[in-house]
Amino acid sequence: MQTRIRHYRKLGGLTLQQLADRVSTTPQTISRLETGNMTVSIDWLERFADVFDIKVPDLIAGGTGREIDMLGTLAGDGAVLTAADCEVSDFGIDVPADRPVAVWLSGRVGRYEAGDLLIGNRLEGADLAGAHGQDCLVPGADNTFYLRRLAREETGMFTLMPLDPGGDVRFGAGLDWAARIVMRVSYFR
Repeated sequence: MQTRIRHYRKLGGLTLQQLADRVSTTPQTISRLETGNMTVSIDWLERFADVFDIKVPDLIAGGTGREIDMLGTLAGDGAVLTAADCEVSDFGIDVPADRPVAVWLSGRVGRYEAGDLLIGNRLEGADLAGAHGQDCLVPGADNTFYLRRLAREETGMFTLMPLDPGGDVRFGAGLDWAARIVMRVSYFR
């Protein structure tokens, strides 16, 4: 079972030795428990929960995404300041969407590059007003989707504008839903 022991240890600024001292074990055991190389019993979870002043379920890794170690803050000269200079020691990727949908781009579209993963928040009904002036994924015919900038018309319909010059503009589009782009993940190969 994966746990969040390491996350809470780093969040508390504890070394392996310091945490080991607090739960009466060795740093090697802490390391094995953090990496999942040793079975974590409920007794262990309760001991860690007491040290971190949290509840046992908080220690059980869920589907919130993989935690990423924060190395530090990148200064203007390219030097990375230590993690101690950061406000957070590690973090998980949180998608800022209530109803996320995503697409991979096979080619460049506007400011988005081929290979980018675009994540949108699906909006419907009265929430569609929030799509005005935004880059959105919109449904087309026959299970197709388009990436367009939306402009809400006075009638409540939308004008769908391409992100690249020379594309087709569609006026008076009635939309059941649109997904406002809220996140762009670029992969470097």
